Amino acid sequence: MLTRLQEIYLDRKGALERFVGRFLHNADDAADVAQEAFLRVYAAEVGGQTPASEALLYSVARNLALSELRRRTSRATDSMADLDDLGLADQAPNPEAKLQQRQMVRAVEAAMNEMPPRCLEAFRLRKLDGLSQADIADRMGISPKTVERHITQALQLCHVALVGKHGRQSRRAGADA
Repeated sequence: MLTRLQEIYLDRKGALERFVGRFLHNADDAADVAQEAFLRVYAAEVGGQTPASEALLYSVARNLALSELRRRTSRATDSMADLDDLGLADQAPNPEAKLQQRQMVRAVEAAMNEMPPRCLEAFRLRKLDGLSQADIADRMGISPKTVERHITQALQLCHVALVGKHGRQSRRAGADA
């Protein structure tokens, strides 16, 4: 015999997955989040903590999807990591490597000069001052999502500047050969 929640889940499984999919844009992740939401609501119901309902199931699913998005965002901005990870701080023993390092620093500085003021401020607070996104949001009076967008934009500009710099060097090296 099925519980009320099991009936809701079986009847609404596809709709719940589509609902979560609007947040995550990935069918496999949406299915996982929908199942996790069901398990959490079911555990609460069995434990006598709360009566299960379709509204509760959707609310839990939405919260889990938003948590997953926050984890993805945090991973995305942190995986691009600090300027140190770009190889700018390596102490190169030979003159050629030192020249390349100076060129990379100039490329990042040029990218920073192209950044909109608020984007640059968020980038500096995160990468140079080491503040968390939440601290930056508080300091700048903006949402954490806006901080994330600013930092992502800044990292993209740095990436383009560095790739462009290396791309020109590679083409020049090929032309000299």
